[in-house]
Amino acid sequence: MIYFVILYSLFFIVLTWFRQKYALFLLLALLPTYQIRFQVFSIPLTLLEVMILILFVIYILRNTKNFTLLVIPSPLCHSESRQSRDEESLISYTWQWLILAWIVIATIAVFIAPELRSAAGIWKAYFIEPILLLLVFLSLVKTKKDVSFVIGALSFSALYISVWAILQKFVGGGVLSTEVWGAAQVWRATGPFPHPNFLGLYLGPIILLAISQAVSYLKKNVLVTSYGLLVTILSLSAIILARSEGALLGVFTGIVFLGLAYRSARKWTIAGLIILIIIIGILPGARSYVIEKATFSDLSGQLRINIWQGAAAMIRHAPIVGAGLNGYQRLAPAYQNRYYHPETGELISAETHPYPHNIFLAMWLELGLVGLAIFLLIIVKFFFTGLKCLKPGFKHNNHLSVIIYSSIAAMIVILIHGLVDTPYFKNDLAVLFWLIIGFMILQAKKSQAKSPLT
Repeated sequence: MIYFVILYSLFFIVLTWFRQKYALFLLLALLPTYQIRFQVFSIPLTLLEVMILILFVIYILRNTKNFTLLVIPSPLCHSESRQSRDEESLISYTWQWLILAWIVIATIAVFIAPELRSAAGIWKAYFIEPILLLLVFLSLVKTKKDVSFVIGALSFSALYISVWAILQKFVGGGVLSTEVWGAAQVWRATGPFPHPNFLGLYLGPIILLAISQAVSYLKKNVLVTSYGLLVTILSLSAIILARSEGALLGVFTGIVFLGLAYRSARKWTIAGLIILIIIIGILPGARSYVIEKATFSDLSGQLRINIWQGAAAMIRHAPIVGAGLNGYQRLAPAYQNRYYHPETGELISAETHPYPHNIFLAMWLELGLVGLAIFLLIIVKFFFTGLKCLKPGFKHNNHLSVIIYSSIAAMIVILIHGLVDTPYFKNDLAVLFWLIIGFMILQAKKSQAKSPLT
């Protein structure tokens, strides 16, 4: 394994030195390589981390003069000066401070954590490296073609992951999972990941990006449209085989948003929702399923409630500072009760999880109350930026608005799925989260400059 890592790293160094954009696209196509793990001088690393660090360092070496990292203007500067700084820097004034605050609070959380070494690893992989990649992304991606290649690279990763998951149905793989009290275990696809939920967490946001790209090239490029539809169909199939209901709900919500956002699809979307509501109301099985899921009365829901109760107890113990990075995983056994069958008293689960199956609880516990507030501000700023870019007079069918809509839809997937899972605290998910924000920052800058991507 180590020889493969060395050889691949040398190849990636050469590629990055001569073709930085191609290196970025390859990195994005290989986000799941965070699972290739090793150590260098006792420091745990992944192949994904090595690629991010190589790309960042070489980009700095080759673009020292024109690469502005974070230009932090004085809070007392005049608006004209601030606007001038925003136009010159990679990231606007507000985003600069939000990202800086995000890094600072994560750094503080390292020293609050019960175990410094593991917390430092999470700080490096989930907070520092995604921001380094974001800066390179914003510097390299300049044109409509670049954006299309970025989405194409992410879609390619979704494509081979989905094929992998689907093949597991026929050639073996996946896991058996207890989904219903007293019933036999059911098979769930995992793809290259160790857990089926990881499939939905990764594929969900990418599906919305693939759909939007397919729509944007409709009647313009049959191959691009067909590719986007193929990725969408295979990814949805993989999520269904993984039985990731949170991901399906997130994708459904994101698609509904896109349907309502585009005038040409709005009436069909509304009609479809009305028909769906009628079907659920008429069919007893469908109605029971929706009620069961909405009230968390099934096994999955009850286990999550049990996890959330333990997380709430941990928050009450340290409501301001939280548990620190990786603190929940270390402290959960002392707060989370074992779960027993409510009727038979049989032990159903004594398992604890790395994170509390809710992105907001996870942010509170890992980063403290201030960290949760910063996360919410980042989300609010993201949506506010999108709405500001889509001001009256903007053509809703141009490429710029398509990327804005798709970024918003992808973030909706993350937040909806985040109600029942934690779509951030994993190497690939942290990168994906900041890339989606990067799309919005990029489009906002183009919109502000009144020069759409060409």
